[in-house]
Amino acid sequence: PPARPPTIARLSRLRPMLEAQAARRYTKPDRHLAYGTAGFRARADILDSTFFRMGMLAALRSRARGGLWVGLMVTASHNPEADNGIKLVDCDGGMLAQSWERHATAVANAPDDGLVAALVSVAKEEGLELVGAETAAGTAGRVLIGRDTRLHSSRLSSLASEGAVLVGSLAEDAGLVTTPQLHHLVRFRNYLPPQAAGHPAPGEPDMRGFEHLRGLPHQGYFAMLAAAFEELCDGHPCEPLWVDCAHGVGFHGMRALAASLAAPSLHLSNPPGDGPLNEGCGAEHCQKAQLPPRGEPGSLLSCSLDGDADRVVFHQRLSAGHSLGLGQDLGRDFGPNLGQGLSQGLGRWALMDGDKIAALAAGFVQEQLAVVGEALSFAAVQTAYANGAATAHLRAQGVPVAIAKTGVKHLHHAALAFDVSVYFEANGHGTALFSPAAVTALLAASRGPPPKCDAARRLLCLRSLVNQAVGDALSDILLVRALLARRGWGGAAWDAMYTDLPSRQTKLPVADRGAVHTSEDESTALAPADLQPGLDALAAAAPRGRCFVRPSGTEDVVRVYAEAATQEAADHLALQAAKLTWRLAGGLGNEAT
Repeated sequence: PPARPPTIARLSRLRPMLEAQAARRYTKPDRHLAYGTAGFRARADILDSTFFRMGMLAALRSRARGGLWVGLMVTASHNPEADNGIKLVDCDGGMLAQSWERHATAVANAPDDGLVAALVSVAKEEGLELVGAETAAGTAGRVLIGRDTRLHSSRLSSLASEGAVLVGSLAEDAGLVTTPQLHHLVRFRNYLPPQAAGHPAPGEPDMRGFEHLRGLPHQGYFAMLAAAFEELCDGHPCEPLWVDCAHGVGFHGMRALAASLAAPSLHLSNPPGDGPLNEGCGAEHCQKAQLPPRGEPGSLLSCSLDGDADRVVFHQRLSAGHSLGLGQDLGRDFGPNLGQGLSQGLGRWALMDGDKIAALAAGFVQEQLAVVGEALSFAAVQTAYANGAATAHLRAQGVPVAIAKTGVKHLHHAALAFDVSVYFEANGHGTALFSPAAVTALLAASRGPPPKCDAARRLLCLRSLVNQAVGDALSDILLVRALLARRGWGGAAWDAMYTDLPSRQTKLPVADRGAVHTSEDESTALAPADLQPGLDALAAAAPRGRCFVRPSGTEDVVRVYAEAATQEAADHLALQAAKLTWRLAGGLGNEAT
């Protein structure tokens, strides 16, 4: 049950207690914590004060939005089990507004005897009372708290609840949920109306088409995914899928989802308690280490979640006997480069990462939009770290590609510029977005004649299947399975869409990372002046070469990325780019060799 806030009459007397508790029970750690895309993350044993304080900040954020629900997710995602973290889910179910990220950092780092002053500063800037101001909703804030399976997550979530209640907010425990599920719960609690949804007000989520989910358990989350999946499959059979749950909360979500499906064919592995969270398994392990997870079944199509189930990558052990699909004319779809992809792909463990998911999804969306025929803008949004072969493949299929700054919040923001968009990071975090204008056009087209109405309905179904606020591993798993089934493909055919270019990433220490300036999408160096011409010359000398450098957002290093036709060429290009950057941008220590 929700923790009830103290009465308004009592709140005015709590400020001295608040400061006393912060100093006595939840002392600030002796290190600076910065709120980023992932919220706060660190060793769990130093985060007591951070959780306590973020409960208070979430209450203020809710109050600033008239008492709408704000979420707090207790997770450190793919980090080791000894770590934990907390991030705020904004009222629309998306990530915390960037203007409030600095508030989070300031409150988390305020000295113990300055906590009240930091909270008062936030309240004053946002036009709020620190305590005692009820909203139109009849409460001084509403906070929904979810958590992952780490042993310390329950205790830490109670500290966040304590902080929220102390400043007058209602705090409710959502229990064990995936991060995307909490985003969904917040979004639907706030914006699923009691009557049929109309065109949304500017800045509000578009809830048209979701009215039937009102009143269902979990705000209709599993029912929505299952129904959309069955409709998008449209009778096409799905091959079985082995799911690596990374010993995390995704296991509970997948088990509930499987119970909602008519024929799940899901084999769940690596549940909580069978091993340390994320160790030797999970999406981060597969994508970064380029290794299969613990217990992988060999030839069965497989996927791996991360620790809080907002990312997923696919993989399969391919052999010369693998069927490519169910009678598809693959040469027609992908042209003369198909044979090269197959010859290099057989007899190995193949990883289908976020770039491959984006290619699969964007290709389907592009086809359906062409049939609908409406003048809707569309793009696949990537970062500069997307493999060049993926970008080339998308463009060869006629899919417009936009490049955004590194980080999922930047991808999401860039994707909002289009009526319809697909975005994924290579690590498997991504989704597809539909603007209100796109929904209006597709709803109208769905009432027209075939085949236009059929394509519009498929796109509306895809909109229901994928999470419109954040990347969601559970929904992305169903999306991939449905699209593979519709094409009659197995993992080998999907992997053969294109062959990744070999790449190399490295970093070098510099005296001041601010000496390197880049374009907004980070693909071009603007300063030092001679750096980009030098990088261009190095890339031109390598077969299919591409490289870029960018300053780190967290440490005084410059990160280097290079790719080329062979691993040897990519390694050489990365080394030469690092040497050039070291000379022009004030590298520390010895020149890279």
